[in-house]
Amino acid sequence: MKNIYGVLLLLLSLTGQMQAQHTFSGIVLDKANNEALTGAIVYIPDLKIGVAAGPKGDFMMTDLPARSFLVEVKFMGYESQQLMVDFNNNPVINFHLRLATIEAKGVVITGSAFSTDTRSSSFQVVPVDKRELMTSAATTIINELTHIPGISAISTGGAIAKPVIRGLGYNRVVTLYEGIRQEGNQWGDEHGIEIDQFSADRIEILKGPASLFYGSDAMGGVINILEPLPPPPGIRRGEFANRFSGNNKLLASSLMTEGNAKGFIWRARASYKNAAAYKTPSEYVYNSGYDETDLNAMLGLNKKWGYTHFHYSHFNTHIGLVEGERDSITRQFTDQDGKIVPDDVLKGRKLELPLQHISHDKFSTVNNIILGKSQVKINLGYQQNNRKEHAESRSDPNLFFQLQTLSYDAKLQLPLGNGFESVYGIAGMTQTNTNKGIEFLIPDYTLQDAGGFVYLKKNFRQLSLNGGIRYDHRDVEGKSLYLQDGAAIDTIFNHFSTDFSALSGSLGLAWKVNQATDIKFNIGRAFRAPNIAELGANGIHEGTFRYEIGNANLKPETSLQFDAGFDYNRDYFSLEISAYYNLINNFIYLRNIDNEEITYQGESYPAYRYVQGNSLIRGFEASLDIHPWDHIHFENSLALVRGTNQSKGTELPLIPATRQSHTIRWNIEIPKKSSFKNPYVYLGYTYTWQQNHYDEFETKTNAYGLWKAGLGTDVKISKQLMTIFVEVENLGNTHYADHLSRLKYAGIEAMGSNVTLGLNVPFGLNKGR
Repeated sequence: MKNIYGVLLLLLSLTGQMQAQHTFSGIVLDKANNEALTGAIVYIPDLKIGVAAGPKGDFMMTDLPARSFLVEVKFMGYESQQLMVDFNNNPVINFHLRLATIEAKGVVITGSAFSTDTRSSSFQVVPVDKRELMTSAATTIINELTHIPGISAISTGGAIAKPVIRGLGYNRVVTLYEGIRQEGNQWGDEHGIEIDQFSADRIEILKGPASLFYGSDAMGGVINILEPLPPPPGIRRGEFANRFSGNNKLLASSLMTEGNAKGFIWRARASYKNAAAYKTPSEYVYNSGYDETDLNAMLGLNKKWGYTHFHYSHFNTHIGLVEGERDSITRQFTDQDGKIVPDDVLKGRKLELPLQHISHDKFSTVNNIILGKSQVKINLGYQQNNRKEHAESRSDPNLFFQLQTLSYDAKLQLPLGNGFESVYGIAGMTQTNTNKGIEFLIPDYTLQDAGGFVYLKKNFRQLSLNGGIRYDHRDVEGKSLYLQDGAAIDTIFNHFSTDFSALSGSLGLAWKVNQATDIKFNIGRAFRAPNIAELGANGIHEGTFRYEIGNANLKPETSLQFDAGFDYNRDYFSLEISAYYNLINNFIYLRNIDNEEITYQGESYPAYRYVQGNSLIRGFEASLDIHPWDHIHFENSLALVRGTNQSKGTELPLIPATRQSHTIRWNIEIPKKSSFKNPYVYLGYTYTWQQNHYDEFETKTNAYGLWKAGLGTDVKISKQLMTIFVEVENLGNTHYADHLSRLKYAGIEAMGSNVTLGLNVPFGLNKGR
C-alpha cells in the first residue's frame, strides 16, 4: 500500500510540473430560439468536474490539463450533446441543444474501459439518471431498476432485493459502488445489497458478460452506482430528501451537504429508514418490517492533474425474517411460541425473532491521474461485512459471518494514434471470512484473486471496433471445523484448498449507420469461480428451510454470449431491440436428489447439494417510445428470457417471467414565469405473464397485471428547485406474487396498494461560480 501511494504522489508531482493552466468556456443555448439555457450542466466525466451555465447560458472551466477529453452538455427536457474537446488552445464553444421529444440517446457512460457515449459502445448499457432515482417510490436501490427491460430482483419482502440481469443473479452480477465492487456474502438468498439508495446520483447497468473488465462474477452484467458530481469551485450546497409510504408506514429521510473550495471537495450524507409490516390485499405480513441507518462521507481533490477521492460508508440495518407460520384453524400468523400474533404487534414497527442485523463498513480511494495524453486510474478498497442472524436471542446471533475484503484495481488508458485507444489493467482481491456464531453454514475461509487484461478500441467516423482478453486466477482455502460433544467429535467442515484459472475476452462493434440508426454486436466470454457456499456449505440456511451441502470439486462456470442490438431514433419515434444467446458450461445450481433429508436438532430438512451442468440462456428485450402529440409520451417495453439445463433437459431455476409494460406520460407545458417547473403526470400498466417454465423445486406463478400512477413537479423557491411527487403502486390492489419472490413459497403475496409521497429540497449554503 505504501509503495502504491508513493508512486501516486510521484505521478502527481510530475504531472503538476508538466501541465500549464488551460480554460474552456462558451454558451449553452436553445437551438430553436437562441435563448440561454440557464442551469445547463457542462461535464467532463474523466475529471469528475462540471459547471452550471449562468443567467446568459455562459460557462467557464479553469485549470484544465492540456489534452482532449469527452465533454457532455445536458439540460432537462433537451437532447444532450457529447463532444471531444482539446483544451490545449483554451477553446470557446457554443452549444445549441434541441428540445427532446423522445428520450435522448448518446448519454455518456463511464463503467467500461473508456468514458464514451452509448452509441459508440458495443456493450448493452442502460443509464439511469438522478431525477429518475429521486422520484421513485422503490424501497431499495435494486428495486429502483426493475422497470428496465431485462432487469429483475430476487426479493424477500420490502427490504431485501438482489439484482438479476437477463436471468443471472447472485454471484453472477457485480455491483460497483464508488468504483469498488461490493462484497457482502452476495451468495445468500436473503442477502441484499448494503448500499444507501439516496447516495446514488446515477446508475449504469451493463447487460451481458463483463468479465473482461471485472473478472469473476460479472457473467450476467454489472450494476455501476456512481457518486454525485462535485459542486463547482466556491459552492457549498446540500439537499434534504424525504419519503413516506402509506402501506407499510415507511419513513425515509436523507440529509446531504457538500462543497468545493478551490478543488478541495467534501461531501457528507446521513439517511434513515423505518418501516412497519407491509400489507397484502388481504392481510398484514408478520415481522416484515425493517430499519436502516446509513452514513457516507467523502474528501477529495479535483485538479488539472486529475482527481483523488477518499470515501467512507457505513450501512446498518435490522430486518425481520418472515417465516409464514400460521394457525391451522384461523390461518392467522403465529409467533415463535405458536400463539396467534395480536393485531397491535402484527401492525407495529417492533421487529420480532427471527431477524437479521447487517452492518457494512467500507473505506476506499478512487484516483485518476492525467499523464499527458494518458490516464492512470487506481482504486483501492477495504470493507467489512458483519452479518448476524438471530433466531432465539436478540443478543446472541445463531449465525454470524464476518467478511473482510481488500480489493484493488489499476488501469492505464493509452492512446495509440490513428483512432486507436488501449487500456491495460490489473485487479485483485484478498478476502477472509470468520464464523463468530453458535451455528454454522459456511466455513472460515481465505480467498486470493488476481487478474490482468488488455483492451483495444479503433474509432472510425461511424464505426467503433473493440476487443480484449483477460486472465484470472483465484485460490480458495476452506478451514476445517470439529466440535466435540462429550466423547463424540462432530465434523462440521473438512479442510479444502482449490484454485481456478480462466481466460475471458470480448469482441464487438458499434455502427452508427446514420443519424437515426445504430447497430451493435458483441461476443463475450466470461467466467465465474464457485463461491464459498457452493464449495463448502454444510448447515441450515436460515429462512430457506433447507439443509445446504457444498461441493469442493466444482469447476468454474464459463460462458460464451452473443449479443446484438438495433436502435432507431427519430423525433417522434424510438425503437430499441436487443437479443442474446448465452451458452454456459458447468452452470452451478442446487438440487435435492432422491428426496434426501438430513435430521438437524431433532427436525428433518430436505438436503440440497450443489451440482453443475451445461446450460443455455436466451432472450430479447424491446422498447418502443411513441410521441403522438406535443409533450405526450407512450412508452412500451417487452422482456423475455428462457433458461434450459441442457444436461438434464429441464428448466433453469429463478428465471424471470415474461414482462411487458405500457406507460402514458404527459410532460405538462406551463408558462416560463410560473413557479412550477417540469410538471408531469403518468399512468402505467405492467403485465407479467404466467411462468410455466420453472425448475422442479419451483412452482408455477400465475399471470398478473399491475396499474401504477404518479404526478410531480419542481417548485422554484428563490433560485432553488424543490421536487415534489406522488406515486401510487398496485393501484387496483391486485393479489399477486412475483416468480422471484422468496415469500411466495411461504404462501405470502406481494404488497397491495401503496401511496408514496416524496419531497426533495436542495439548498445553497453560499453562492458563486
